[in-house]
Amino acid sequence: MSSLSESFSSKDREEFAKRNLKIGSVIKVFVSDTNPPKEKRLVLVGISYDQIYYASIFLNTEVNANIFYTTALKDLHVELKAIDRAYLDHDSFADCSQIQKRKSDWLLELIRDNPSKVLGELNEYDLKLLQNKIKSAHTIAPAMKKIFGLFL
Repeated sequence: MSSLSESFSSKDREEFAKRNLKIGSVIKVFVSDTNPPKEKRLVLVGISYDQIYYASIFLNTEVNANIFYTTALKDLHVELKAIDRAYLDHDSFADCSQIQKRKSDWLLELIRDNPSKVLGELNEYDLKLLQNKIKSAHTIAPAMKKIFGLFL
């Protein structure tokens, strides 16, 4: 059985990918930078000045107390309630303690090949809340924040 996206032309899928690859997008993606590697929801929170990379953060079901054992580390997570957020199946936590670099070309290809990977977009309030939390995070190097326009 073919997917719905296969019924659209390659031009339509390319345009969809370009429209939806932006700061605030929530994308479901298989990542290898988790242990174990798995499919995760991530939020694009910044873009490099040369537009080669996006900064992303993970959405998690809960805050892992084994990793985030201090109050300061737990405070780098923002709870997002699923209600009024179509990109969530259940209440989740945005992990603002670290950002991961994702190649723009890779993300564009991922969305073009499978448009259903785009789950939605953060509203402006949530995006600013997450970006401000990232800006205040002592766990992220200032140089990394600066690359993505997330420096205080």
